[in-house]
Amino acid sequence: MFSLTFMKRKILPVVVTLIILLGLGYYSYTVYKSPEKEPPQTVLPEEAPKAETIWASGTVVPSRRAELSFAIGGKVVEIAVREGDVVEEGQLLARLDDAELQAAVAQAKAQVQAAEAKLAHLKAGPRPEELAAAEAAVQEAEAALETARAQLAAAQAELRRLEAGPSEEEIAAAEAELKQAEAVLQQAQAEYDKIAWAPNAAASPQAVALEQATAAYEAAKARYEALLKGVSEEELDAARARVRAAYAQVRLAEARLSQAQAQYELLKAGATEEEIAAAEAEVAQAEAALAQARAALEKAYLYAPFKGVVGKVWLREGEMASLGQPVISLGDLATFQVETTDLRETDVVKIYEGQRVELTFDALPNLVLPGHIVRIAPRASYEEGSTNYTVIVAFDQTDPRLRWGMTAYVNIEVSK
Repeated sequence: MFSLTFMKRKILPVVVTLIILLGLGYYSYTVYKSPEKEPPQTVLPEEAPKAETIWASGTVVPSRRAELSFAIGGKVVEIAVREGDVVEEGQLLARLDDAELQAAVAQAKAQVQAAEAKLAHLKAGPRPEELAAAEAAVQEAEAALETARAQLAAAQAELRRLEAGPSEEEIAAAEAELKQAEAVLQQAQAEYDKIAWAPNAAASPQAVALEQATAAYEAAKARYEALLKGVSEEELDAARARVRAAYAQVRLAEARLSQAQAQYELLKAGATEEEIAAAEAEVAQAEAALAQARAALEKAYLYAPFKGVVGKVWLREGEMASLGQPVISLGDLATFQVETTDLRETDVVKIYEGQRVELTFDALPNLVLPGHIVRIAPRASYEEGSTNYTVIVAFDQTDPRLRWGMTAYVNIEVSK
């Protein structure tokens, strides 16, 4: 009994110890196999983003402005405004010498009137007096042709006569004429001899008769000798030339008759559709030339494109204006804006349209005005090696002391 009790007392602590060891081992195993748990982290409050101010300089300008110039070059003959004048839209500001342009317009008008008159004449058809005149021209041409043909026939007959030479009858007649003239001359000589001693014999009828008889005798003698001699080659050439000239006159008369007849027939028939269409095209062309001349004339005048104030006049009367050269600077001073001149490319990426800004001015050191960005230039400008972007800033609040051209500074607050 003692021994059994003793044995129980020795074994029980060992068993308990084993159980405790087994329990600790199992616990350690389960802890080792379970996923590790992350230690709790401390959440710190977020820091507020730091602000950065972008600074750029600019110029106060009218929201609506223009540097006006002529579309052509020329001499300035009139400057109708002065700096500071308020002008209305469409008001004349300056004028170039337009004398030549005015003449071109007048000439173009005359061409339009001539083309329109021609078209109206074609559409109206011929007047009775025009038909009568055309018919008379035909009759005149027919008469001229008959005369030319008669002259040709006479020239041809003369040439044939010369080529054939004188006939025996012509020679005999010429000889008889010569003998008769000789007899008359002898009789006149005898009558004159009777009074030749008288003081006034040279002025007597006998002297006159003797002179006439002598001339007739010389003429008859020349004709007779010419017939005996025959026709020379020079005379034949002259006769042939007269035939050729007469033939040319006939051909010319025939052409004129054909032309007169054709004109008469055209007048009777009236204008064709093609002729009317061509005349209408001439009118359209003349009107286009007139419009072009008027457009060129308008380029000699400079008008105000909108209501505004003349900020600057660059030229004076008598000076020459070149194409595109600024003449007058015009601005609408009802609304101003600021245009930046030196906003860098590294800063433009940080701003956006609609962003609020503050505006300060050299001329008004105590003035700060709010504004906002209305436009960012899509393209950079390059000045002195610097890449800048123009930004347009509108005033949210304005001041009556602001003037066109004042220096302004744009302060833009952005996040870093």
